[in-house]
Amino acid sequence: MSATTANPHRRRVLTALAALASPSGFAATLPRSPSPQRSPQRIVVLNWELTETLLALGRAPVGIPLPDWYTSGIVAPPLPPGVADVGLLYQPNFDVLLALAPDLLIVTPAHAALMTPLQRIAPTLTLGAYMSAARPFEALCTETSTMARVLDAPARATALIAATQHTFSAAADAIQDTPRHAARAVIVAEALDERHFRVYGAGSLFDAVLARIGLRNAANPRDAAGRTHSAPWQTNVTGSVTVALQRLFDAPHADILLVGPLHADLRAALNASPLWHALPAVRERRVTVLPVIAAFGGLVSMQRFAAAMPVARATLDNGGGGLA
Repeated sequence: MSATTANPHRRRVLTALAALASPSGFAATLPRSPSPQRSPQRIVVLNWELTETLLALGRAPVGIPLPDWYTSGIVAPPLPPGVADVGLLYQPNFDVLLALAPDLLIVTPAHAALMTPLQRIAPTLTLGAYMSAARPFEALCTETSTMARVLDAPARATALIAATQHTFSAAADAIQDTPRHAARAVIVAEALDERHFRVYGAGSLFDAVLARIGLRNAANPRDAAGRTHSAPWQTNVTGSVTVALQRLFDAPHADILLVGPLHADLRAALNASPLWHALPAVRERRVTVLPVIAAFGGLVSMQRFAAAMPVARATLDNGGGGLA
């Protein structure tokens, strides 16, 4: 009998976390406000991750770039129907923007070159610096509160941050129920192709969440006091690093958690790779595929990431690791 089956409380926690990690199970966890929001009412967001935060705060944009990209890459909260496509991230269609008549444009520092024409259309709010901040999770919480104040909805940000901390606590409790596996480090990565992986380490939101729920990140080793030791890979300003497949041998004892999606052609290429099959984690079925979760997303994405961790551990505990 597995540990999950023998412990009804843990089973209930894992079921709840699995529902939270999936887009369909997330909507009920979003904070709600008893009173309608005031202005601004017509908001265009020129970034998918900031669109997530806007939706999590209870407001829908009238336009974003390439809505299908949000749906496939951010996933939750779901984008309501009828949101206009305003063009590319950094080349918006100004005719569409003018026609939408927004009363607020939410932009990122990367839109600096477009600020003059954008400000002729509507007031602008610049957010998104958290993605390259030294302490990205704290910066994300601050920016979430900033957006909420502009929306005249500070209570929504307070509730969203509290819900996120609650999710972290629930995930940590579930992980502590399996101390043998909780002690093992993890590698959180995206497979770029069958030979290259983007690994998330120091400075990433994923690393910040792992530290908060009691999991060790092999890409950012810490001691019991939380001090960082020499990492096998040096991350960039956004907390990630692209490594060749053979570099994963530098952390042989770590479980490998691949952020979805893992498309069928790439899954087949990895399964056909002798080098992939030589990795200790692959040989020992200590690999699993996570849901689609935006690495630079907002608090909803970080809730979904935290909730996915004990579910992934349970999958590995029960011999379900692998790409198939």
